[in-house]
Amino acid sequence: MKPQATSREAILAECRAIVRHQGLSGISVRTVAAAAGVATGTLYHYFPDKRALLLAVVADVWRDVFSLDAAPRDRTDFCQYVDDLYRGARNRLAAYPGFAQGHGLELVALTGQEDEGRARMQAFLDGVGSQLQEALRRDPSVRPDALAGDLNPQSLARFVTRNALAGLVLGQSTCDDLLAVLRAALY
Repeated sequence: MKPQATSREAILAECRAIVRHQGLSGISVRTVAAAAGVATGTLYHYFPDKRALLLAVVADVWRDVFSLDAAPRDRTDFCQYVDDLYRGARNRLAAYPGFAQGHGLELVALTGQEDEGRARMQAFLDGVGSQLQEALRRDPSVRPDALAGDLNPQSLARFVTRNALAGLVLGQSTCDDLLAVLRAALY
């Protein structure tokens, strides 16, 4: 018998395994409870309903895909950092077939939870943006006047995050267009 998953993180780890093999459509309270080795009541302790569970799973999968801990923190070239982050995310996303294209459709079905879903996604995007701002500060080659006016580290990080996410959802193998824009704007 499988040991019980007694934490939110352990349950989400089981959910990621389900999404890898069955997609988001494989997530149900019973399936997750069985995979985690817990009673459905235990699952409801962490997630009040299936909507909350799905929202948490989507955010957790994106966190895994962008795995900021895997991004090289010693890079001083911002564009190389962005390229490494994108390639790593693309490679990790391959473990979740159809997720990037399908997660939006699953979330649309969760009527009444749009604000919570948006807040979770924004928190995820803010984490990516913080890492990008840190990487930008480490790059000594950025022109001093490059980040002035409306283009500041925060707005640039939002731009990069949204474009990288869009590229992943669209299935682009590289972020070369984004990198060309960044090189022209920063160096």
